[in-house]
Amino acid sequence: MAKGPKPEAEAGSSGVTIADSVIAKIAHKACQEIAGVHALGGATSRALSSLRGGEESHARCERRPARRRVDIDITLVITYGINIPQVAEACRAAVKEQVEGSTGLTVRTINVVIGDVYFPEEPAAGDAAKD
Repeated sequence: MAKGPKPEAEAGSSGVTIADSVIAKIAHKACQEIAGVHALGGATSRALSSLRGGEESHARCERRPARRRVDIDITLVITYGINIPQVAEACRAAVKEQVEGSTGLTVRTINVVIGDVYFPEEPAAGDAAKD
């Protein structure tokens, strides 16, 4: 995520400023709701985030010179056995819809990186008998 000086107000936006971190959080939330997405971020970034003790968005946002267009990079952990291209496309569609609908900005590109895979553990034979 871009860190640095405070973003300038959008042209024609009546002084409303939307920080890159807000756009990244919207993208993060949109992907969390997609079936097959276990978590966001790769193993390393999730570990570092937990060490810092905070919840961190695993999405990055970069604005283009026109300031009304954004590029978004998002890293996912998918559940094993899920069709990766379908999950990635569902995430792209959800992110585009949520970010554009919430901010009024145009999403130019959404790069989806599969950073890890989650292998659900099957219940032990004894666990099934307890039900």
